[in-house]
Amino acid sequence: MATPLGHGIVGYALARAAGVQSPQGLALAVGAATLPDVDFLMGYVANGDVLSMHQQVITHKPVFPLLVGAAAGLAAAGAALLRGRLPTLREVLRPAVLAAGLVGSHTVMDPLPLPYDNLRPQSTPRDMVAVQAWNAVIDMAIYGTLAVMALERNGARQSSAKA
Repeated sequence: MATPLGHGIVGYALARAAGVQSPQGLALAVGAATLPDVDFLMGYVANGDVLSMHQQVITHKPVFPLLVGAAAGLAAAGAALLRGRLPTLREVLRPAVLAAGLVGSHTVMDPLPLPYDNLRPQSTPRDMVAVQAWNAVIDMAIYGTLAVMALERNGARQSSAKA
């Protein structure tokens, strides 16, 4: 199971591959890819134990990316309506599909076995941060390398297409 950093790296790479270039768009993409891990915070607030709700609530269910995608599509439609025009189908579907894909990437990545899966942190925030820091180093090595390879390949294709 990846850390929020690993999910964020993958979200960034997916957004770049989808053509997102603005810093705000990339920040939203990273946020969407890590959104399901809000259950850590929910568990801590509700029970004082960061692991008590992890992967037990809707944020880690397959329907969650669809709900987030629908919300993104509605937000895009609402933004167009506030500007005084009817939204096009592309204006609604692109953010909806991208948001669902980013949140869905989290659901796909979590079952992947990684070297630190046997490192189970204690349920205190301090212990969780200590273990997550080590896990983040591993995530940067694994997902960071894969993201750089994907971005370089994508960039190479775009450069050759312009030539």
